[in-house]
Amino acid sequence: MRRIWILTGVVCLLLNIAALHAQKIWTLEECITYAHDNNLQVKRQQLQARTAEHDYDYARAQTLPTANAFGNYRFNRGRAPNFDDYTYVNQSFQDANLGIESRLQVFNGLYNLNTIRSSKFNLLSRLEDIEDLKNEITINIAGAYLQILLNEELLKVAVDQLDITHQQVEKNEKLVEVGNMSRGELYEIQAQEAREKANVTKARNTRSISYLTLMQYMALENEKLTDFKIDTSDLTIEDANPLRWVDSVYSDALRVLPMVRSAEYNLMSMEKGLSANQGLRSPSISARYLYYTLWSEISSDPLNPGPYPWQNQLQDKGYQQLTFSLAIPIFNRMQTQNRISNAKVDVLDAQVNLDQTKQTLYKSIQQAYADAYAALEDYESNIETVHSMAEAFNFSEQRFNVGTVSSVDYNIAKNNLTRAQSDLAQAKYLYIFYTKILDFWAGRPITL
Repeated sequence: MRRIWILTGVVCLLLNIAALHAQKIWTLEECITYAHDNNLQVKRQQLQARTAEHDYDYARAQTLPTANAFGNYRFNRGRAPNFDDYTYVNQSFQDANLGIESRLQVFNGLYNLNTIRSSKFNLLSRLEDIEDLKNEITINIAGAYLQILLNEELLKVAVDQLDITHQQVEKNEKLVEVGNMSRGELYEIQAQEAREKANVTKARNTRSISYLTLMQYMALENEKLTDFKIDTSDLTIEDANPLRWVDSVYSDALRVLPMVRSAEYNLMSMEKGLSANQGLRSPSISARYLYYTLWSEISSDPLNPGPYPWQNQLQDKGYQQLTFSLAIPIFNRMQTQNRISNAKVDVLDAQVNLDQTKQTLYKSIQQAYADAYAALEDYESNIETVHSMAEAFNFSEQRFNVGTVSSVDYNIAKNNLTRAQSDLAQAKYLYIFYTKILDFWAGRPITL
């Protein structure tokens, strides 16, 4: 019984070790999420958004009253004022005063209100910039991910062609031994095998570089290149999204894309900034509250001759004051006008930036649609090409085996088939990529 328990424990331990060392297979969604969480540019944008948030909080705080306490202690010697009877005395004495003052801006042409709104829209714009950066990272990750899948398929094509050639070399070696084929033709097919081995090596290196590219986009530093693997399930043309028309994608993109919303919020922020500066032309009203009291060493209580305790002095001499002030701007050396003029330029620049953002977006959608449509046509054409090249290669292989076709013609037919298969794979993945991007711009997440 004890042996059974020991054996069970060993098996569980081995299973746990195997689970710990099991290689993680990354999906596209996991790659995108990891990149969003670890990208340093995203973190910097988030810090900039925090600065905008602090500016927004500061703008709101400007509507609150200020409160400041003050106090002074003096040692007087010689001719000094006695604030009890406002006469001068010629003696040494000590006195002190303290108080609290509060100020409130009652009205200043809605400057504070419009500044708050401007800061709020600026914060919203910064937040949209973060999402726009994440969208850019998402597109880069998706492109790198699909590039790996393409390179995996191209490697598979290269390996399959090498296997065919290797089998042909083995067959021709036997034919040379029995005298049914010249050694020169064997050398030709062996040279073809050597070239295809080089193609396989090149395809493997290209695949490794595409893995490295994806890791760099993800900022994945702690994992070795040889340990990083993605889900390499085969994709077909049916995995692509339906190809949508340009105007349909554009109308949806205007509503959902962060780059457009960021430019719109930025324009709103500049417009509110202009309104705030225009408010500086209007009169302003402010209120001031003051509580003040004092103590003097030479003070005397008019009702009770004798020592005058400092506590009683502070209580008896305290007074309060409420002041309302009106300020009418007349001339301030063009300071306000200059701020208004610059704010108008900022509004115009924000409007141009918004128009440019929309224009760039429309051109990008047009280009992606054209690339997707061209890739689809290439794919449909290459399907027929691959079928024809496969038939031609099979026919050439049969004739080569009976000696009616030279090795040169055989290699040409084989290379043509390989090239057609590679073109077909590239067209397929290009079409999948651009249809995914078009739908992503329209507000749909990228999934495979």
